[in-house]
Amino acid sequence: MESVPIEQAIQATDRYYQPGTALSRLLSEAPYLPRCSDNKTAALVRPREYAIRYPYMQVNRPDMVSWLVFDLDHSNSLIWEDELLPAPNFVVSNRKNGHSHLFYAIVPVCTSENARSKPIQYMKAVYEAMAARLNADPAYSGPVAKTPGHPWWSTWEIHGTEYELGELADYVDLAITPPWSTGPDLDAVSHSRHCLLFEELRFYAYSVVNREKEQGTFQSFMRLLEAYAYNKNNYRQRGFSMNLTAAQVKATVKSVARWTWDRYTGNSQCHRGVMNLDKNLPLKERQRLAAERTHQTRQKATEFKIRAACRLLQEKGVKLTQVAVASATGLTRQTIAQYQHILGEANTQAPSNVTPWSRVPGNQAMLIMLYIRYQPPAGVAVLISNDSSPKEVDPDRLKKTIVVVKHEEKPGRLLLDRGPSQEGLAWVKYEMDGQEVEVDLLAVELVAFMEA
Repeated sequence: MESVPIEQAIQATDRYYQPGTALSRLLSEAPYLPRCSDNKTAALVRPREYAIRYPYMQVNRPDMVSWLVFDLDHSNSLIWEDELLPAPNFVVSNRKNGHSHLFYAIVPVCTSENARSKPIQYMKAVYEAMAARLNADPAYSGPVAKTPGHPWWSTWEIHGTEYELGELADYVDLAITPPWSTGPDLDAVSHSRHCLLFEELRFYAYSVVNREKEQGTFQSFMRLLEAYAYNKNNYRQRGFSMNLTAAQVKATVKSVARWTWDRYTGNSQCHRGVMNLDKNLPLKERQRLAAERTHQTRQKATEFKIRAACRLLQEKGVKLTQVAVASATGLTRQTIAQYQHILGEANTQAPSNVTPWSRVPGNQAMLIMLYIRYQPPAGVAVLISNDSSPKEVDPDRLKKTIVVVKHEEKPGRLLLDRGPSQEGLAWVKYEMDGQEVEVDLLAVELVAFMEA
């Protein structure tokens, strides 16, 4: 790339100071001391007012993403039009080969270790889906990009609008096959040290993350990945000219650790949906069918709670009123009124196939009562005994309860936030393998209450 006179470069930066433009936003959202250079290594660190004079610079702050940047290794910089995607704020193209960076301004998303994981997951899902549609480089992760407005590049500033992630998500399908469903394909990335480290590290992370979630912390998980990554950073011995720098290794570790900790489940069916809907169906149709199933599941769970409460109240000789059933289930009276037919059935039909409350063993009695009211108010734990009604416990003493149980001699936990498919059943998660099964509630033995 031929050099540009310093006077011309300074003149180009004047456009960054025009209020209301996308260039002005890029300058204000950039780090105070971004990386920059006249090559992709961006090894220099300069104040942002000077960094914009270099052809490459860091556009996002270390712990904040304000720009989604897509690296196009093809010459079709208008592919977003062909794919009916929204227009980017910038199209910054190489004048010689036509390869481009597309810049989308988004509402900033915090990505620090203390940030909420859901917005980060959502942003990454939107980015991955758009990158697939744009045929962008999936290995590109920034943080250095072509500097918009620099004379080396052809810059097309289209608009200065800032996108909500939800606006971009409306244009893409976020149902993506999980990246852990197959093993690493090292042959396909053998040309790149970064890609090799990423592939090797992520599958190692998948193998230890569940254990660290149970027994360790995110920091201990990070330390394991760092040790593994530094041991794998022997690319000089593998035929490359040099190893990765410590900063490059650390950046890869941070990226893999954060993503795996937040999103890995170990289930190859993740993101495919429990309904296994045909991917050829339109997105809105799949969303409609999924919403119907969710509604039906919630309705069945509510019916189960109400029927179980009715039988319990009948065994104790309590009159079935909306207020009494609401108190026993933890639901509102208005919700109970929508299921008035269940109360009518319970008043007219004797519960012939129900084990009398007096004959239920103490542990199972406590479990049944607990499962009926398995959604206590936020921040308040509910303990239930065999001879008393639910009582609120001081939040400072017990904020979140884990119900430890045993089923078929296997230790596990009672899943209090998952409704059963029919009366008399409950969901249990085994501690040994993490398997979740629906079992007969009377076959479950209560072991202990623990604070999460």
